[in-house]
Amino acid sequence: MFVDREKVEKLRELEEELTRVREELDELTEERSRLLREIKSLKREIKEARERAARYRSLRDEKNEQVRKLVEEGRRFKEKRDEFNKVVKHHKKKRDSLNERARELVNEALEYVEKAKKLRSKVKARPGELRREIERLERELQTKPISPRREEEIAEKIEKLRKQLEMWEKASEYSRKADELFSKADELKEKASFHHERVVENAKKADKYHEKMVKAFEMADAIREEADGYHRKYEEEMLKVRDLERKLRELERELENLEQKIMEKRAEEQAIQVRMKDIEKRIVDREKIEEIKKKMERGEKLTFEELQLLHEYGEI
Repeated sequence: MFVDREKVEKLRELEEELTRVREELDELTEERSRLLREIKSLKREIKEARERAARYRSLRDEKNEQVRKLVEEGRRFKEKRDEFNKVVKHHKKKRDSLNERARELVNEALEYVEKAKKLRSKVKARPGELRREIERLERELQTKPISPRREEEIAEKIEKLRKQLEMWEKASEYSRKADELFSKADELKEKASFHHERVVENAKKADKYHEKMVKAFEMADAIREEADGYHRKYEEEMLKVRDLERKLRELERELENLEQKIMEKRAEEQAIQVRMKDIEKRIVDREKIEEIKKKMERGEKLTFEELQLLHEYGEI
């Protein structure tokens, strides 16, 4: 039996090369499977991170909306507080002005009281007593015979009494003016009291809205802290997403290169297989040709396929 040792050896080398290529292909395929698992895992992580980020963003936006409403509410309370404070300021100005004028009137009245007091301190008798003494002395002048000296003494005494009476009457006039001023001051104080009540009343309302304003702004600050916390978590998750997507792009590029290598390696595998089939065919054909030649030597008739095979290899 004819054996083409050269082709058999070549076939053996190709088989070894095919085994090596297939081993390399298996390694590449396993590496691709690993990459695909990593890519799948990364995509899942990215999806989960995006879902967490979306949840934190939603919570942040929800809290920021609450902050916006509380700030608006706080501003409305501030406007109401300022309105009442304006009323307080108006009534306080009126009250203080009236009280100042009342103090001026009281001080003026006290001056009249002091003047009256000083005048009365100089008078040694009451008005009625002074008038009665004057009348007595005048009757004495008119009804009794008296000496010129006595008449002169009585006249001087009457003059002094009249001056004391005038001083008392002047003091009484000062007292009346003081009373009028005290009365006017009391009227002003009463009006000032009305404005003071309005001050207290509106100040309480202003304080109430101030407390509401402070509470609204404090709540807004507290919720803003929560919103900022959710925003920081959102940013952390989005940073994770960016890092994971960067890794994913790297893996996808690595997978793309790996797919190219696998495709090249499969093409190499197919090329070896084609070469091996060609060599196997030539080995079989060479065996057939040797049989055909023996057949020719025996003078046997050849078939069309046998003639065609001989022609293909240049044997005829």
